[in-house]
Amino acid sequence: MIRRWIIIWMTLLIALPLWAQKGMHVESLFGGRFKQDKRAVEVLIKGKELKKYHLTLFRSLTVTDAPALSEEIEALVSQDAASAVDKEVGTVGKRLYYGFYCFPARDESFRYLFYRNTAVAPSGSKKPEVTVVYMEGRVTLEELKQLFK
Repeated sequence: MIRRWIIIWMTLLIALPLWAQKGMHVESLFGGRFKQDKRAVEVLIKGKELKKYHLTLFRSLTVTDAPALSEEIEALVSQDAASAVDKEVGTVGKRLYYGFYCFPARDESFRYLFYRNTAVAPSGSKKPEVTVVYMEGRVTLEELKQLFK
């Protein structure tokens, strides 16, 4: 009986980060889709390491030198942006260069999506890259901006 409960709790703990961005279009980017792709780096941080930042979850994906993926990611972010309650964006031509988005609070936690695409701006000799960051916690958008300055 106890063993069964332990297995149930372990399963729930593994699944919790997957529920975090449920209902968002960028959800399809996280969770191992790019595990074997050498152009991509995915980061998942949760737990004690984030407490000092008032966050409960941090997920990021950076994809380098992949124009087709860049366009797909930009489209997903743009779809999610439609439901943001607060946003700050920068464009180059008709392409999204960066975006900071805040979504309605859920369970007293704010949800944030940050996006940056160096492919649309002059970057010199550096390879173009797209970065998407999803965060959850009891931190305001202004506090997050101060952390990333």
